[in-house]
Amino acid sequence: MQNQPIFKKKVDRLQEYISKLAPYVALDTDELLKNEEKRAAMERWFQLMVDEAVDINAFLAYQIGGKVADSYKSSFHELVSLSVFDGSFAEKIGDSAKVRNQMTHDYEKMQYAELIESMKKYFELYTEYVRIIVSKFLSTELSDS
Repeated sequence: MQNQPIFKKKVDRLQEYISKLAPYVALDTDELLKNEEKRAAMERWFQLMVDEAVDINAFLAYQIGGKVADSYKSSFHELVSLSVFDGSFAEKIGDSAKVRNQMTHDYEKMQYAELIESMKKYFELYTEYVRIIVSKFLSTELSDS
């Protein structure tokens, strides 16, 4: 794959965002509802996590298949035909783009408790996402070093 160092940097950044989100995911929803600062931090790390994954998706779709996704959600689906993910996983994790977009554009329509629970649910999928990406595209590099 061309631009492997750039790709690795994107994956490293995603792993950093996941690790920064992890302490907030571990908190009780009620505690997050009562603490605007923690909730805002959680939302920001979630947004950065989704944005970075979409960027990784776009990179892979273009590098491997010469494709460009139409939307955040479709960027996950573009990787199904390239045998990166199965359709079920792409559908589940792709819905995180909807949460990210609601946070960014229609924030007032979301209930905080619902938002927090969604972020927690998708967090688990993103840990799986990173595992898949690393095993398919970076594991040979890791074993070489």
